Amino acid sequence: MSGFSPAWQRPLATSAAMALLLLLWFHPVVRFTVQTWLGNETYLHGGLIPFLSLWLIWREREALKNISPSVSRLALVGFALCALAWELGKVSNAMVIQQFSLVGMIVCATWSQIGNAAFRQLLFPLLFLFLAVPFGESFIPPLMDFTADFATVAIRLTGIPVYREGNFLTLPTGNWSVVEACSGLRYLIASLTLGVLFAHLAYRHWPRKLLFLLASLVVPVAANGVRAYLIILIGHLSGMRLAVGVDHLIYGWLFFGLVMFLLFWIGSFFREGPAPTPPHPEIPLALEGAAAPRPGVKLAPLGLLVLLAVLPRWHVNHLEHLSQSSAVPASLTLTVHSPWSSAPLGSDHWTAHYTGARIKLEEAYIRPGGQPPVTAFIAYYHHQVQGTSLITSGNTLVIPQDHHWGKIHESAHPLSFPGQVTPLPFTETLIRSEHQRRLAWHCYWVDGRWVSSPYAVKAWEAWSVLKGQGDGAAVVVFSAPILLDDTAQARQNLQAFSQAMIPDVQQALEHLTPSRPQ
Repeated sequence: MSGFSPAWQRPLATSAAMALLLLLWFHPVVRFTVQTWLGNETYLHGGLIPFLSLWLIWREREALKNISPSVSRLALVGFALCALAWELGKVSNAMVIQQFSLVGMIVCATWSQIGNAAFRQLLFPLLFLFLAVPFGESFIPPLMDFTADFATVAIRLTGIPVYREGNFLTLPTGNWSVVEACSGLRYLIASLTLGVLFAHLAYRHWPRKLLFLLASLVVPVAANGVRAYLIILIGHLSGMRLAVGVDHLIYGWLFFGLVMFLLFWIGSFFREGPAPTPPHPEIPLALEGAAAPRPGVKLAPLGLLVLLAVLPRWHVNHLEHLSQSSAVPASLTLTVHSPWSSAPLGSDHWTAHYTGARIKLEEAYIRPGGQPPVTAFIAYYHHQVQGTSLITSGNTLVIPQDHHWGKIHESAHPLSFPGQVTPLPFTETLIRSEHQRRLAWHCYWVDGRWVSSPYAVKAWEAWSVLKGQGDGAAVVVFSAPILLDDTAQARQNLQAFSQAMIPDVQQALEHLTPSRPQ
């Protein structure tokens, strides 16, 4: 730290030591983040963010010479809130909340040692650290929908007939599907990271910064729609000989590289020079022959930070001990009610994509009258950790990477039952493959209640853990095939099955939920 003035060397060294200790104390979060960086090309840039942040802090060393380091009590409040957020993220097994909270604790710990004035000076380099967190997978479905919408409209405007069903596109020359790799999330994350850095370095005034940031978000999304359209057009005009293999990816990256070059090239024409350095009173130098004063480390704020970092993990460990001390049955059984009876699962049956469950049930049921069988799928989760959690980007009815099944339509479908005060908030999803169409109803069960939103599941899981009752939760999926495009008949079949089985399903799930140990 020889480039910094002597007054700043100790506060910055203390901040670096605290950041290192936080990374070690919350090492499971760090380990998962690094694994995501290395295992997912979309977030490979995340490992560079801390080094870029340090470089940005280094660039401010001259400005820091005119600011005296101090202790910020407001930062301690921010640190406490981040520690609380980490605990809520831990008890709900929401890794992204834990990751953002850890970065927030590092930022607030640094803020506490450098003071409010220096924090304002280093605001961008410190906040830039948040871009190291792998986030954005929840944007994949809407990005896929936009890409499919854009490509469909563009193809029709070109004069080529196209039939769209969900994210499946059918042209006279062949079939196309918009999958996860077509969402453009990789382009969007890369553009956002570069755009934030470029806007900070190239512009001084906020209108220009915000305008370029907006362009960094809009341009890659629109460009990805154009990319999908051009690839489909090339494939169509070439009789499905071009843009259907590896060249599909090559064309996409070349097009994205060209678009990004044009974006930053145009942005460079509006570049602003560095802001003039305002006059600041210089920190008085030590008298000749006298030792330069060295600011001491404030032990009280450091002690409080350590306490705030230790308490959440201690409390979480206590709650996990309460949860793990409760025994959970190893299996789940349902009683078959007349006129329904068990039936064998077909060799080509569809299964909802939920992995990591502690208990899983999948059975088919049929009733007299010639109707096709209804499939019941229940996945129960307990003692959830990363990889065995109910709510993850990979746990869904149909994953975006599935090239055989795809979602066509999804809407709310509340189910009413005699004696039920409020309808159960089930969601109806129409799915299809090349050979079959199915109607699926699904809902989540957590802490004795039915919910439809994954975010509500996380919230109720956290509340249940905080009460000491564990994190038991389940997804319930009923599905039936659609014969002769008769969706109404499939819906009636599901309605009859649900009314017969839901009470028993709810009783079975309540039996799985452990009571709080005394």
